[in-house]
Amino acid sequence: MTTPVDARRALTSRTAALQGAGDRALAALADASVLVVGAGGLGAPVLQYLAGAGLRRLTVVDHDVVDPSNLARQVLFGLADVGRPKAEVAAESLRGVDPSLEVVALATSFAPDQVDGHDVVVDAADSVVVTRAVSDACAAHGIPFVWGTVLGYDGQVSVFHDAAADPVDFHDLHPDVLPDEGSCALDGVLPALCGAVGSVMAAQVTALVAGLGEPLLGRVLTVDARRWRWTESPLRRGPGSRRPAPTADVQPGTIAPSALADALGADAATFVLVDVRTPEERATGIIAGSIVPGALRADDRTVVAVCASGRRATAYARTLDRPVVVLDGGIAAWRAEGRPIVGSNENAEHADAATLGE
Repeated sequence: MTTPVDARRALTSRTAALQGAGDRALAALADASVLVVGAGGLGAPVLQYLAGAGLRRLTVVDHDVVDPSNLARQVLFGLADVGRPKAEVAAESLRGVDPSLEVVALATSFAPDQVDGHDVVVDAADSVVVTRAVSDACAAHGIPFVWGTVLGYDGQVSVFHDAAADPVDFHDLHPDVLPDEGSCALDGVLPALCGAVGSVMAAQVTALVAGLGEPLLGRVLTVDARRWRWTESPLRRGPGSRRPAPTADVQPGTIAPSALADALGADAATFVLVDVRTPEERATGIIAGSIVPGALRADDRTVVAVCASGRRATAYARTLDRPVVVLDGGIAAWRAEGRPIVGSNENAEHADAATLGE
């Protein structure tokens, strides 16, 4: 009968065989605790490779649920997982790889205190807002963190450590506070690019923890997947380096499906529903009267932002300078309550927004 110890020995045998690795590297890995923020396109390959790395503990943070549009690139999930919390599904998969690995699933948004007790943090959320929070939290705790991003055909990877001999962090790369620009839903992403960048990110963890290779500290690795060209750029902290003043992270309000149904029934003319999902997602059904973002025009109605689960709607809501709320749980929650869905009509979606919902 194979014991957990035997299983881990077999699992890490190829790592141990690496030149310069051996028992020293395995011991370092077996004592390490890693936090991965995000279990999506980047987080999935990171988690898959770290699951077999021989770590002591792996913590997964992700507040989102699995959506059908995720499956091409978020390879931890299948159709049977749609609607389930990503963190919990990912944790189940990780436990199946290494029974000795302690896996913690946090189906919530990132919070700075989550970095406490970890040796390395991996920022796979692919959000500037989250990355700044991760950078500040890791700097406060003296913890290195691995960062990656993908969009379209482009990707980047780096390692930041504010407590290193030559300190560098995300603020040195992007000193100005800017909102998230672009998204996989709007701009697309090459699925295999997520795997390529995520694999490099996972390798940075083993480099930091066990010295298996040289980490990308002070270097930014960029990949152009149109030509599959990898380039490296140095990153140093200059004498005038600064941390930007924190900005208020305004969290838009939410409205429950039941409350929205009541509000639309009582006074639909005061609301306009904006569905920010992709055309393919909208083709599976929309809430009656919904329009696309491009059809929204200035008026005094409250915007109800709608997406699959609420994450994209929240990001969209932050860009609006008008009253806005997010459908809590998105279309998934609306469907779960048995609320009506109608077929998507492209002509209606692009009609004058002022004539819809009235």
